[in-house]
Amino acid sequence: MLRVENLHLAYGRVTALRGVSLAVEPGAMVSIIGPNGAGKTSLLGAIAGDVAAQSGRILFDGAELRGLPSDAIVRRGIALVPEGRHIFASLTVRENLTLGATIRADRAAARADIDRFLSIFPILRERAGQPAGRLSGGEQQQLAIARALLARPRLLMLDEPSLGLAPKIIDQVYDYLAEVRREGVAVLVVEQNAGRALAASDSIHVLNGGTVRLSGSGAEVMQHAGFDSAYFGVAL
Repeated sequence: MLRVENLHLAYGRVTALRGVSLAVEPGAMVSIIGPNGAGKTSLLGAIAGDVAAQSGRILFDGAELRGLPSDAIVRRGIALVPEGRHIFASLTVRENLTLGATIRADRAAARADIDRFLSIFPILRERAGQPAGRLSGGEQQQLAIARALLARPRLLMLDEPSLGLAPKIIDQVYDYLAEVRREGVAVLVVEQNAGRALAASDSIHVLNGGTVRLSGSGAEVMQHAGFDSAYFGVAL
């Protein structure tokens, strides 16, 4: 499904990604972990078309994405839930959800999907007419995920979905991500909560200094003798 090959990205003289490669198969959950400043958010941004990589390939179903605008990438079937959720605080919960379906031409089906997500997340139904800015952090995360899924992606990307959330809410978010996978949607997640990522994912990539230092299943990565060095080590 998704193939990232030898991706390089820099902001002026600051290099963010150095030859990053990874793959996400249909229905799989892949996590990217690493310290702050490792390049994790830059990688998702490059895949989503929000930032431009200087070289390498980003392939989705064999077609090159690098150079496409972000709206075209959404139409190809990739949606991003950014760090901080980026909901529209002054708009109502329902209006935020409606924005998630703007790329769709099937208006009746889109309205039905909005109602479905309001049922999946009861707190969103309860507050559908209220400004989204009044929601708690966990409720905003539910809204951000639902809004992204309204584009009917085949790959859902999330940047730090557990950041600032209580453990119980994190459980709820990951329970729903498991349900998303059962519906055939692949998940690529950047996560500071390494333990959560290791437990939930089919494969893990440890990113540090813009380079993938270690890859494997959760068990393989956790038991690898070089895990601490890969995660905490200083990039050369």
